[in-house]
Amino acid sequence: MASQEHSTLSILVVEDNPGVADLLRELLNDVEGWGATVAPDASAAIATFQQVQIDVLVLDIDLPGISGLELLELLHQETGWHDQPVILVSAKVGQPAVQDAIRKAQVTELVQKPFDVDQLVRIIQEAASK
Repeated sequence: MASQEHSTLSILVVEDNPGVADLLRELLNDVEGWGATVAPDASAAIATFQQVQIDVLVLDIDLPGISGLELLELLHQETGWHDQPVILVSAKVGQPAVQDAIRKAQVTELVQKPFDVDQLVRIIQEAASK
């Protein structure tokens, strides 16, 4: 897990699917001025927050152990993560329980899996510029 110290936008991707995680790491690191770090679960994400200043969080809802929404709640409590953009990705965006949890978690954007990578880049750009 490497810090992206020379980047202007630090993105943390929390994704347990190695293929999706690798794709997002490559895609986001290819955007000029962006640096993406990937964490496979909530524990790794919390450790990253303790080491790196994160500007945007791209968070899978379905993670092993602690869910993405539970992780977001922990980050609010432990790191003061409140105003920064959070982009949730999930295959289950239409489920009522997910929709209710998202409203409570103050999520910037919700993206349905499978997602269009160009659309995700645009969403991150828009979220980061607010």
